[in-house]
Amino acid sequence: MQSINIPAPKYRSIVFHSVVTFIGQSLMQVVDLLFCRNLGSEATATIGTSTTLFAWLIMIGLGVVSSIEYFVPKSIGAGNEEEARGFFRTGILVSLLVSFACAVLLTIFGRYNSVLGTNPAIQEPVKLFCSIIAPCYFAVFVVPIFRVELQARGRPHDTTWAFVYANIFNIFLNWVLVLGHLGIPALGLKGSAWANVISRAGLITYVAWRTFNVRRTVFRNRPADTVYAPIAYWNYAKKIIKTGIPTSLHLLFEMGAFVCVGILASRLTASQNAAHSIALTIISFLFMIPLGLSSAATVTMSRALGEGNKELALYLARITLKLATIYAIIGSLTVVSCRTLLMHLYTVDAETIRIGKGLLLIAAIFQFGDVMQVVLAALLRGVGKTKDQPVINGIGHWLIGLPIGIILAFYFHLEITGLWIGLCMGLFSVAFGLWLRWKKSRLALMGVFKL
Repeated sequence: MQSINIPAPKYRSIVFHSVVTFIGQSLMQVVDLLFCRNLGSEATATIGTSTTLFAWLIMIGLGVVSSIEYFVPKSIGAGNEEEARGFFRTGILVSLLVSFACAVLLTIFGRYNSVLGTNPAIQEPVKLFCSIIAPCYFAVFVVPIFRVELQARGRPHDTTWAFVYANIFNIFLNWVLVLGHLGIPALGLKGSAWANVISRAGLITYVAWRTFNVRRTVFRNRPADTVYAPIAYWNYAKKIIKTGIPTSLHLLFEMGAFVCVGILASRLTASQNAAHSIALTIISFLFMIPLGLSSAATVTMSRALGEGNKELALYLARITLKLATIYAIIGSLTVVSCRTLLMHLYTVDAETIRIGKGLLLIAAIFQFGDVMQVVLAALLRGVGKTKDQPVINGIGHWLIGLPIGIILAFYFHLEITGLWIGLCMGLFSVAFGLWLRWKKSRLALMGVFKL
């Protein structure tokens, strides 16, 4: 076997900046809840329900866009700049179309959220909040295209700084618009929504500027016929969609389970709904670390395969799984030991705090399943094997997790606690299925057999 030249510093850098980027993305929702904590449980429930709908639609398009994490780094690793350019530009066009579609759908879902059985007290606020934040999808889908391009070209820190600036800007805007400062009246929930929109607009502007500066440097000395060659957009789009749809379905099934629980929670008391929203926000924030780790794994593995270095790709997969296991342990211990403090940060309602502490105990358990399933899915995406993921997710969440949760919640009267136990069972089922699939793919990379 040939010796493996491991670019450890590059891998560590991409992992670090990917994690910080995803944390920065999640911080925006955390800031929204923190600034609205004194507006009552109904305000917290409004943000939770609205952002749940927002996040569910993200899953529809993010899988398609995430296929760029495989194609662009692999093309750059193989030295095929023409192909990398084609995937990059086509990815932007696809993400813009997906953004527009999701913005329209969120507006419709928000307007008719009563059909979902939302608590009547928050139906109008949810309608308003969704209509305002709908344009945020353009940043959500386009920024990842720029992020992958920057990471693949050794500039992962540019996206990190973009999210640092965006979060500082978001905090300032929440202070001004939610609480009312600098001569502007307190707008409450409406101000929080507008702060999100404006800060994300600043985010996409900065990342786009940095990306095109880097690309201009890369293509400066290349022949004009290469830089300005026509792009077969439809051919690239078909590859992106073909690879991305299974990942979209994977994420849709997973996020759909959480959305379903959120919808069912909206039928319960305001305290249970608020506790669900807060606990989910905390766990979503912690989830950004393995999500960033998984993104870095996909980018680095696909580039290694583009360079023809299977040994390096397998090494990166092993390191990623070890880091994921360590994080799952740390994350679980953190949730257990800090659950009271975390709930007090988001609310002053005693009943919401009591319920939320119980949900966080369940979350500490499903950290292991959640972390491993997202990382294993990324490893499979890094080697271009995504077809089986939606089947595994569909079975794990919709045939195992959700039925168990609904039975425990409404037949054994465990309510929101029962729903979260179901989520836990679903995540572990999916993690096990993906592990079996990765084991087969790993053996194929080692040359034991062909897929």
